[in-house]
Amino acid sequence: MTLDHIVGQVVPVSILRRALGTHTIGHAYLFSGPEGVGKETVARAVAHELAELGGPLSEIHVLGGDETIKREEIIDLRREAALAPAGYSMWIIVDAHRLTPEASNALLKTLEEPPRGTFFFLTTTQVHSLLPTILSRCQHLPFRRIAEADIVKWLAKRTGSSVEDLKIRSIATLAHGSLGKAWAYWEGSLLEEREAVVAKLIEVPKLSYPRILGLSQGWPEDRKKIMGELQLFLEWYRDVLIIKNGADLPLYNPGYRQELEEISTFYVNHDLVMIMEQIIEAGKAIAANGRIRFYLGYLLLLMKKGALT
Repeated sequence: MTLDHIVGQVVPVSILRRALGTHTIGHAYLFSGPEGVGKETVARAVAHELAELGGPLSEIHVLGGDETIKREEIIDLRREAALAPAGYSMWIIVDAHRLTPEASNALLKTLEEPPRGTFFFLTTTQVHSLLPTILSRCQHLPFRRIAEADIVKWLAKRTGSSVEDLKIRSIATLAHGSLGKAWAYWEGSLLEEREAVVAKLIEVPKLSYPRILGLSQGWPEDRKKIMGELQLFLEWYRDVLIIKNGADLPLYNPGYRQELEEISTFYVNHDLVMIMEQIIEAGKAIAANGRIRFYLGYLLLLMKKGALT
């Protein structure tokens, strides 16, 4: 993968390509933006181009995973960087918001006095979680959500499909500007899982309160997964609001227009807006380690209570 293959990130790619071409590449970069928009892919592409410039002894290191990054790992990084052989040494720190405060301070010392021929590429979806001093030591390149039309072209080319393929176009809409999510929808079970969630949302206004509570208790407590499902909740009620008011806007769930029209008759605008606001608040609470079943049960009860059934 080279910078020529990057989709939808014209500004950061142009800046990096110019820096490589003029040998003015910085020693530390921070790539921020939503998941699946190419941050790590670009970091790897630049690292590989630097490795070619640095010669056969150049090394690329990646700190990935889901666990927090501890101070000891950064100390090891500093030691390895200082002892690196001739050539360039590239370090990619994926999801740098995983750094503990102690690890952040240790990294800061390295960024202030980087070993010769060492380059750092940090990626994050939570730029506000990083120390301001780390931000000040990096060249910050924001990554934007990728245009839906670009996702359609990319997915059609990768799968050998037509840009007019309905599945391709539907996935491009659902991906919310993320190539990673678009590909996950295409090759995995995300579409089926989405349909299962939508089926539950269709039933919620008609269920009894005891069944609503049972539904919340039986929902899997997967924090990362529930965050994606809350986005589906939000899209669903946005569509209901659009249908209810006859707004000329695209739907996230166009294949469910009939069900959306029926459900729109169960709610008044005030309750639809209130439900959407509470979905957003629940997402913030769950992301901050709130109790999943509590907030999910609360949302489902709100959806039932707001429905005139």
